[in-house]
Amino acid sequence: MSEHKDIDWYTLAGLGIIGGLICIYAAYALNTILGVSYFAFLGAVGAILATVWGADAVRRICKFGIGTGVPSIGMLAFGMGLATTLLGLKVGDYLATHGLSMVVANMPVALLVAPIAAVVFSLIQGAIIGFIAQNIIKMKIPTMQVGMTMISGAACMIYLGYTVAVTGGAFDFGSMMTKVVDTGFIAPLFIVGALPMLHAFNACMGPDEFQKRTLTLAVEAATMSMVIFGILSFAAPAFTIDAATGKAIVDTKLITMQTMISSVITIALGLLAWFIAYLAYFGKVKESGVPILSTGLLPKKEEQ
Repeated sequence: MSEHKDIDWYTLAGLGIIGGLICIYAAYALNTILGVSYFAFLGAVGAILATVWGADAVRRICKFGIGTGVPSIGMLAFGMGLATTLLGLKVGDYLATHGLSMVVANMPVALLVAPIAAVVFSLIQGAIIGFIAQNIIKMKIPTMQVGMTMISGAACMIYLGYTVAVTGGAFDFGSMMTKVVDTGFIAPLFIVGALPMLHAFNACMGPDEFQKRTLTLAVEAATMSMVIFGILSFAAPAFTIDAATGKAIVDTKLITMQTMISSVITIALGLLAWFIAYLAYFGKVKESGVPILSTGLLPKKEEQ
């Protein structure tokens, strides 16, 4: 048993789901009410919270000796998360066009349903995949089913959070398809979004691994992802849908000073958060380090 008391993974699940959704909704609400896009960075904050949740779930599964499966399970999580994220957002899109047209404070209720639907679908899919892995494939890992449920949900929240950061505060199906999928930004989102979740335990595994150091590294890596998606958000506003053809086109006139400021805010806060997280992780490494004392050279002959 480790001498470090772990934070319960259900507590971290609450942090990832509730905290992530609050950040996503806050970004959309503040941008809509104030008519700006400056609060898009909150989406990245939500993604970081989800990364902490997902990184803890990865470590709890992989502590049973999966080995090279640590990166693989991160890729599996993001494969599951992508499918259910798109499905959940499409459900919101469908509700908006088929009857649920209620608007509260200039925000369509159907749109607000979409992230919750995406997370629920992700949790259900993760539970099903976990059941198959544990009971049909017979992987015999006690934490497999709950862990798979959690990494799928965490991946979904990471997709949603960084989508908000890249699009300037939007999380509807059309915005994600136009500004994330059609632009090709889905590729770095898949990889760069997953790496902090899987890398933390992969880098810290071993007999002296403990939760707080591992999750601190997850935060440090996730803040670098925040910077990357802040950079991508410079170009995302230029992509729009041509009404005649239905295809994505580039219109540089859509890149305004406001959207550029929004991107700069995301990058600047990401760099600041990275610096703080790096120092925190370095401190954790020093705490768990073992001093090596010099004893000098061995004597040429034994003393009598």
